[in-house]
Amino acid sequence: MKHQKHQHNYAEIRRKDLGICIFNMYMSNSIKKEKKLNTIIYFFMFALGTVLGSFYTLAVYRIPLKQNITHTRSYCPKCKHRLNFLDLIPVLSYIFLGGKCRYCENKIRPRYLILEISSGIAFLLFGIWLNIDVFNIEYTKIATLIFGTLFFSTVFITIGIFKEHKKIQKSVFNFGIITETIYMIYLYILNTSIYRYIIYTLCLLLMAVLNNSKKINKHIKEIMFLLFMLMGIMEMILVV
Repeated sequence: MKHQKHQHNYAEIRRKDLGICIFNMYMSNSIKKEKKLNTIIYFFMFALGTVLGSFYTLAVYRIPLKQNITHTRSYCPKCKHRLNFLDLIPVLSYIFLGGKCRYCENKIRPRYLILEISSGIAFLLFGIWLNIDVFNIEYTKIATLIFGTLFFSTVFITIGIFKEHKKIQKSVFNFGIITETIYMIYLYILNTSIYRYIIYTLCLLLMAVLNNSKKINKHIKEIMFLLFMLMGIMEMILVV
């Protein structure tokens, strides 16, 4: 009798051990899959950043000249030759072409490469900070990702134009103000802390008025842009 009871207890322990082992294997595989998916997401964020960085270099060059930035194909500023796909791969094309135009061998400024890499790193860090869980996607993080993409686009393009022409581009700043205002209204609907968002929205409306005023001092515009960046970054940090 004791022997049968002992065998029964032993079999029960074996079943429990087997169950624990299967559960651990399942969890281990799930963690490995999650890590692989996260690596893919982070790679995608870096690639997205470099692609957008390539677009930023185009926008920085064309916007002050009032040229189209969406429908006109990329071309060499010197020989005006249209660039093909192999000439437009972010980072890699610059390296493989030795920093020169394929057609006229005109030297390409290093700022193109620097902006693409900087944008890629910025978006990679942004993706890591958001910590998006592919198994449990939160709509607040997706909304922040969309706003962050538009926000960083405004910042990179504005800073690029300012470095080249020493001015805050009105049209780009207006786009940023509109984007941030929509985001503040979204946060106002989402949260109970309404007074902060009302104040932010009023500040953004004031920025829009001053930005489109012909009498506004350029240094005031620079201060407004710094305030715009601070507000955007603070709200992304607080909402996630």
